[in-house]
Amino acid sequence: MSDVTIQPATRMDAAVIHRLAHEIWWPTYGDLLPHAQIRFMLKNNYAIAALKQQMVAGQQFALATSDGQAVGFIGFQQKPADDSIMRIEKLYVHPSQQGKGTGKKLIDHVGQLALAAGISYLELNVYRHNPAKIFYERQGFVIVESVQIPYHGYLLDDYIMRKQLS
Repeated sequence: MSDVTIQPATRMDAAVIHRLAHEIWWPTYGDLLPHAQIRFMLKNNYAIAALKQQMVAGQQFALATSDGQAVGFIGFQQKPADDSIMRIEKLYVHPSQQGKGTGKKLIDHVGQLALAAGISYLELNVYRHNPAKIFYERQGFVIVESVQIPYHGYLLDDYIMRKQLS
C-alpha cells in the first residue's frame, strides 16, 4: 500500500476536488456513459461553487494525499431518513493510484467516523456497469437494492450497496 494520508477537506479544498473529479471521471466513465452525461455531471456536481454548496448543506469530504499531492476524495453524510446509515456520496481515486489501497483507506476513514458517531452501516450507489462494484464487494459491501433514478433527463442505473460496520 502506498504512503497515503487521509485528511478532512474544507471549502478551501473545493478547487482540488474539482480538479480531481475532472481528471478521474473521463477515464472512469468515458467508455461507460454518454459523454454529454459526463459533462453534465461534472458541470453540475463538481463545479467549485456546487462543491462548496454541498459542504454547506452538510456533506463532508476527505482527501487522500500521497507525496503532498491529492490523489483521491470521498464525500459522505449521514442518511437523512435513517440515522443508522452513513452515505458515501462520492468516492474517486486517480487512475494512477487505483489498486494501491487508497480507496480502501478512504472507506475505512469514513467507517471509523461513522462508528464513532454510533452509525452502524455505510451505504453507496454504484452504476451497475461500473467495474468498481467488484471493489466495493471486496470491501464488504453487498447489494441491497437495484434502482433506476431519473436525473435531469438521464437515467441513473444503480445498485445500492451497504456494508455493516463492526
